[in-house]
Amino acid sequence: MQPEQRRDWTIPVAVGVVALVVVLVLCVAGGAAAYLLARDRGSDPAPAAASPSPSPAAAAPSPSPASPASCLVGRWKETSYTGDAEIYGATVQLTGAGALFDFRPDGTLVAVHKTTRRGTNSGDRYEVIHNGTITINYEADDEMIHYSNARATGTTTWKVNGSKRGSQKLTSTLDPERYTCKGDKLRLYGEGFAVEAERILPPGRPV
Repeated sequence: MQPEQRRDWTIPVAVGVVALVVVLVLCVAGGAAAYLLARDRGSDPAPAAASPSPSPAAAAPSPSPASPASCLVGRWKETSYTGDAEIYGATVQLTGAGALFDFRPDGTLVAVHKTTRRGTNSGDRYEVIHNGTITINYEADDEMIHYSNARATGTTTWKVNGSKRGSQKLTSTLDPERYTCKGDKLRLYGEGFAVEAERILPPGRPV
C-alpha cells in the first residue's frame, strides 16, 4: 500500500471556489455534448454486462482413517516379550526383547530373531536362544492376524543354569494372534504371551 499523500489546504478559499465552478461547467458541457452525439448517431449506450456468479467451491473429501491392518505394514522392533514355556518339565515365564518384524504390503512377514528369552523356576535359571529368520504369509483383519506357509532357517538353543541342554532347528507356529496397532505402537498377544514393538521404518518402505 502506498503512503497517504497529504494535501496543502493553505490556498485561498476564493480561488478554490472559482476553480470548482469552472470544473462543474466543463463537466455539464461535456455531458451534454456526449448525449447529443449519441442521439445523432441513433445508438443507445450498451448495457453493462452482468458478471457471472461464482461457482460454489467443491468440498474436499475428508480422508478415511487408516485401518489397523494397514497400520501393520512396516518394520518393527520388539521392545518387550513376556511368555510362558514348558522347559524340561518346568513352567517358566520368559522375558526378553530385540526381534525384528517386517510386515510387507504383499502379505509376507519376515521375522529376524537374534534374541535370548530368560526366566527362573525354583531357583534355576533358564535361557531360550533363538538365532535365525522366519518368513511367513499373513492375512489381517481389524483384530486378528492369521498365518500360513512358514519357512524358517536357524536354531533354538536351551540353557539351564548357564549350561547348554539342547538345540534344534528354528520353527514357527501357525496359531493366529490378536493385535492392536496405532501409529508407531504395535502389540501382539495370544494365549500365554504378549509382545510390544515400536515402528522403526515408515509403512511400505523396504528394509
